[in-house]
Amino acid sequence: MAVAETRKAAWTPSWAVHPGEVLEEHLEARGLTQADFARRADMTAKHVSTILSGKAPVTIETARAFERVLGLKATVWARLQDAWDLHLSEQSEQAVASTDAVKEWVAQFPVTELRKRGHLPATAKTAEELYGALLTFFGVASKAAFSKRFDRLAVQYRHSIAHRSDDACLRSWLQLGEIQARNRKVAPYDADTFQVLLSDVKALTLESVESFFPILKNRCAQAGVQLVAVKPLPKTRLSGAAWWISSDQAIIQLSLRHKTNDHFWFSFCHEAGHILLHKRDVIFADDETNGCENTLEKEADLFAEETLVGRDAINALISRPGPLSKNTVCAFSKSIGVHAGIVVGMLQHKKKLPWTHMNDLKERYDWSD
Repeated sequence: MAVAETRKAAWTPSWAVHPGEVLEEHLEARGLTQADFARRADMTAKHVSTILSGKAPVTIETARAFERVLGLKATVWARLQDAWDLHLSEQSEQAVASTDAVKEWVAQFPVTELRKRGHLPATAKTAEELYGALLTFFGVASKAAFSKRFDRLAVQYRHSIAHRSDDACLRSWLQLGEIQARNRKVAPYDADTFQVLLSDVKALTLESVESFFPILKNRCAQAGVQLVAVKPLPKTRLSGAAWWISSDQAIIQLSLRHKTNDHFWFSFCHEAGHILLHKRDVIFADDETNGCENTLEKEADLFAEETLVGRDAINALISRPGPLSKNTVCAFSKSIGVHAGIVVGMLQHKKKLPWTHMNDLKERYDWSD
């Protein structure tokens, strides 16, 4: 007959006592006056009085004196003081967390989705609890520290302002990518190694996602680039992002928002262009341009186009008279060694094909559970 073992969760009290209260109990139990104890501990009566009243802390030296006089280990007094200090700190943080400014700050974030993905505890329900949980998620000590950390890097959006992702949701999505990246080691960044990888990327487009993604991720790691895939969050409209997590490590983060291979590969190569071509103190957050595109984004687009099909080759295909047939597109794709779905996507983007045509040539990806 099996016996079920019941495990009790660790109980963490929400209160603490100042060491002075414990000292007072020991003095009463031993019949010692404050003056007698002060003489034995080589302390002034005033100092003992301030400890008893909770106005002065028990230092390590004081704890050692208490041990010698009362026999209670110095480590016990030190733990009592630590617990009291932590209690005061928590009370102070709770007072800050209960302000309207903090409640408004918490309300910006996709709390429900982050909780669903296991990055916020299910027990965090109030604004005060969520405030602490969000600070832990972002790896910062306070709301002010959050601003200092993320305001340090400018965000270069590819969208028009009207279609820009929500800032708090964008920061959350980027943080999910950084958490993934933090759990993997990569080599120091090397531009030459990364360019060699990109020169061979066409062959990978012909493989299934289950086959090519681990290979692509490992090759990126050898070049000092973390490749991560993170499901999009509510109010984010990003296909991908590129930024530097440190001086010798970059991140390419993809959302698989559009779930087709042409978007995946163009987004990857576009972000790779940002890593190779552009400055490191910017987060490049990219999606459709909606008519708003700057020089850096055009450079990244041209880099992706050249990497995947070659500008001269795609322009020659576009310049052919008359409508393009599926056989022509497939033959062209085979001649340059790239998946036909990628060519279809480029032709659609360049308005040589309607968005409704030849989508059956594209591969569809989806998130597995």
